[in-house]
Amino acid sequence: MAVTELAWLTATSGSLTAEGKEAINQALDVQDRWFAQNAPALPKERETRGVGLFQQIEDPSINLLTAHWESADQHKIWIESTENKSVFPGLKNYFQLEKTHLFHYGVEIFAPGANDEISLLKSPVFSLSRITVAAEERKAFDQAWNEVKGVVEEFANPYAVQAGWRIEKEDESLEEFVLAVGWLSVERHGEFPAAKDFEKLSAALMPFIKNRDLTHYKRIL
Repeated sequence: MAVTELAWLTATSGSLTAEGKEAINQALDVQDRWFAQNAPALPKERETRGVGLFQQIEDPSINLLTAHWESADQHKIWIESTENKSVFPGLKNYFQLEKTHLFHYGVEIFAPGANDEISLLKSPVFSLSRITVAAEERKAFDQAWNEVKGVVEEFANPYAVQAGWRIEKEDESLEEFVLAVGWLSVERHGEFPAAKDFEKLSAALMPFIKNRDLTHYKRIL
């Protein structure tokens, strides 16, 4: 099953410097070569693999690194590789590595847009909602989402809407649903509550939601 890596990196300064961005770029160059040798079935181009670096708008010190993998296990092989261990420690000059955390989601969030759809990698900004629901209500939430997701898709058009479930669990009684939506701007997203059928969407999903974390990101690499 193809998965998406979301890795959050905290910059040592208020926002990532040009030097820090270049350090990430050089680390990704090493990863590119590793992919070519160890995962030839995956595309060689970064964008086709969903690779990008994004800065959080609400807190510019937070950066989000993304990539698609054939599986979470394949990503773990990269993490344990000699190549990764040679480049990751070098990022300590630019990031608080002890604060790094990452998860995998069972969907290719940054897949190229279909037809005239604008992918998240090419969107001016995208919103990332991490929604917590009770494990026993996952199926019901999925059904409710499938019934009302068209409300989001219609309002966000032509930008992509991607959603899926987190693979790793910290609490077996809870599940995390991730919703990523491209937008022209944060302000445009702010207009969504006035959209047609927004109340229908809210009424369908809110009964299941225990917690929701919403942030916005812009691509910087």
